[in-house]
Amino acid sequence: MCGPTAGGKSAIADEFSEALSTHAILVDSMQVYREVPVITNQARGRPARLSGIVSVTGGWSVADHRDAVHRELRRDIEEGSRNLEIPFVLDAGTGMYLNAILLDIPLAPSVPVRAREVARALSEGAPNPRRASRAKELELSVGGDDRGSIWGGDLVHETEMVYMRPDIAFLEDRIRSRSRRISSFGMEEAEALSGMADGVEAVNKSVLDSIGVRELLSVVRGATSRGEAEERMNIRTRRLAKRQIRWFDKLAGTLRGRARVSVLDPSEAGKGINAINTMHGIIG
Repeated sequence: MCGPTAGGKSAIADEFSEALSTHAILVDSMQVYREVPVITNQARGRPARLSGIVSVTGGWSVADHRDAVHRELRRDIEEGSRNLEIPFVLDAGTGMYLNAILLDIPLAPSVPVRAREVARALSEGAPNPRRASRAKELELSVGGDDRGSIWGGDLVHETEMVYMRPDIAFLEDRIRSRSRRISSFGMEEAEALSGMADGVEAVNKSVLDSIGVRELLSVVRGATSRGEAEERMNIRTRRLAKRQIRWFDKLAGTLRGRARVSVLDPSEAGKGINAINTMHGIIG
């Protein structure tokens, strides 16, 4: 189950997991952090696995997440609550994490902190600073990236991809509601993070720069108003959603012919129910 942030995928993933008498496994780079449940939108109808499992003072990577998902599945099998014939549900918003779980692709090695800092500085001003920084990290630490394509691996699991791809107007309305909720109820978390960032414990830089955290920290420190923070969250979340849509569009195309792919628009009446019926057909 995948799609852009605020697009409604988690509610459908919960329906799927309830039908399977299990819990969805999160595939999200920010919802793993336990101190920011409001800012990272961890609340949902049913508990989800890999939600709030690490501290904001620690690190987390694509490889960490892939390994954690596989540990969850092995544990179920060892405990006798799952066998290889029973489907499991992934609730995915982070495209690279999903690729790493579904496809047999090699991942880059860990990069030293100093190399990451140098790469970030050298990549400022690039059209896509994050991508340029990652490429520079690999060049500085391991002499370049020769891993091959992250789209080219074989499927690890038999896969049904249900992609919630909402109409932009529908999505933007939901993003505004989400930003309003975060700005209204996330200040306590931001204040706690501010104290940690100014103290002995170093908060992960990815967390400090994430949507919601950066904006609310600016409010805590008196640099912006809550209204300004909310609007900045709207802008950054819309940009994130567009990147997610581009990623999942490509993944859907990559998987066609190898997996069952359903692309649904939750802004159209009944599409969410059709998605559930699709999954029920697989379960049955």
